Amino acid sequence: MTKLLKWLGIQEAFQKGLIARIITILCLLYIAFGIIFVSARLVMTISPALPDAHWTDMLIESSILLVGVVTLFYIRADRMQAASRVIMIGLFFAVALQAYFIGDPASDVGAAMGLQLFAILAILLLDRRDRWIAVLLVIAVFIGLNILSTSGKILPTISLTPAGKVMFALFIWFSVSVIIALVLMAAMGAMRREPQLIQQRLAQMEQSANAGSVSTDLSYISTHDDLTGLFNRLFFETEFSRLEKGRQYPISIIMAEIAGLDGIKKANGSRAADQLKINSARLFARAFRQEDIVSCYSEDEFAILLPNTDQAALGVVMNRIEKQLAAYNQSHAQTPIQFVFGSSTTNQGESLKEKLRAAKKQLRQEKSREIIPQ
Repeated sequence: MTKLLKWLGIQEAFQKGLIARIITILCLLYIAFGIIFVSARLVMTISPALPDAHWTDMLIESSILLVGVVTLFYIRADRMQAASRVIMIGLFFAVALQAYFIGDPASDVGAAMGLQLFAILAILLLDRRDRWIAVLLVIAVFIGLNILSTSGKILPTISLTPAGKVMFALFIWFSVSVIIALVLMAAMGAMRREPQLIQQRLAQMEQSANAGSVSTDLSYISTHDDLTGLFNRLFFETEFSRLEKGRQYPISIIMAEIAGLDGIKKANGSRAADQLKINSARLFARAFRQEDIVSCYSEDEFAILLPNTDQAALGVVMNRIEKQLAAYNQSHAQTPIQFVFGSSTTNQGESLKEKLRAAKKQLRQEKSREIIPQ
């Protein structure tokens, strides 16, 4: 699996968190499904000994393959939100076609299950704005079909026309899905409004270990890094988009890289490198406010968003980090931590994306000046 992800150029995207993994796996399933079934239909068309492939089958299966390829392109370009939208559009299109051409509301559960899957995945994969669009679409269809049903224009019978079949399937399964979707939205919204600090996560991990159990709360593991307990990169990008459109300017950004982590991993093993990363996360958790977004950005990088923080306040924060780092290294002389930093501040009217790029550029420049131990 790792070799395949690396060959496709999406290994880093796969490591962004649970939601990113779901999107990546769905993308690979789309491609695999499309290749297998499109190939089978072509063989059926060419071989006189086999029954002809119906054009509707080719349309549905080739569209799935196309969606998978387009999604792969977006994942490689590090555009996970666009990838999630393509996945959802493709799923809805394929399932709606199946219901229209093939679906029987009395016996075909494939299309119905697919429509329910669409509503659930819309809540899990899409950002806040698109999530509401998906739910409002569900509600609009639900109300519209109820009106048609009560007026006698839709009857739940086998004799429905193809259009009637798809409308009835939507009526039955979307009405169920909207309830599940809204519950998921409420759960994820509550989770986002009450971010947890790293100390709470470490305490939970310790309690779980003592009890011989591991927490699998979906709302938590979908937004947090499983090693450090910090927010993962996907959550960082979601909050980045929210802050970009909000009114909490000035917003400061800090990028931090653990110096020489690869060398430590090679010399002392993965466990030592992981412990250093956990200790770094603990240090950051103590240095920032609860409203700051402290995230594990990549294998050896952390990214922090500080709303309502100007350049002067950023300087105070950086001094606090330096003092806490010095205190830590004094008490951990055998396993000190070294960071390379990049930072920037975005004022109202400036581009937050440009400032993120500026912070990354500064980090690279500082890194080139440092002598990284190997």
